[in-house]
Amino acid sequence: MNIIVTGRVGVGKTTLCEKVVELARSRGYSCGGILTPKAPDEGIIIVDVQTGERKPLASINEIYQGPRTDRYFFNPEAIEFGNKAIDGAVSSDILLVDEVGHLELRGEGFAKALEIVRAGKVKNSILVIRRKLLPAFLARLGSEVTTVETTINNRDRLPQKIGKLLRLSEIN
Repeated sequence: MNIIVTGRVGVGKTTLCEKVVELARSRGYSCGGILTPKAPDEGIIIVDVQTGERKPLASINEIYQGPRTDRYFFNPEAIEFGNKAIDGAVSSDILLVDEVGHLELRGEGFAKALEIVRAGKVKNSILVIRRKLLPAFLARLGSEVTTVETTINNRDRLPQKIGKLLRLSEIN
């Protein structure tokens, strides 16, 4: 099962993903991949879901020499760290990639996650994609996906809904 989590900026997509990982692990499922919470300085942190290790991923200041978007400058070492976390998650029950965006549309960042999902190399995946970028990614994924939109009103119920979609109540 491939699930896309979408929604507006700041609606709680990363928090939702953290809750899904917690739910899955409580039921004996292995999870891997990356989370990308916001940093206090308006940057982005990357977290390896399997180990909990964290690194600065992006800054609004020009302190990294990696790829960039209109808003962020990306740390190439953190991108490599994230890609290793994604590689290590291929054998997990759930691959989580938060967030797939402009870099991946250009074949940079964590674009390999799209290839892994499209090729069917994972049992289950959750990809976080902003709503305005969704059409471009749906065309690239080329596989059957279920899209779940996060809103302020439904975000507390969505971990259970995603758990049902992934059949987390069943035994491995």
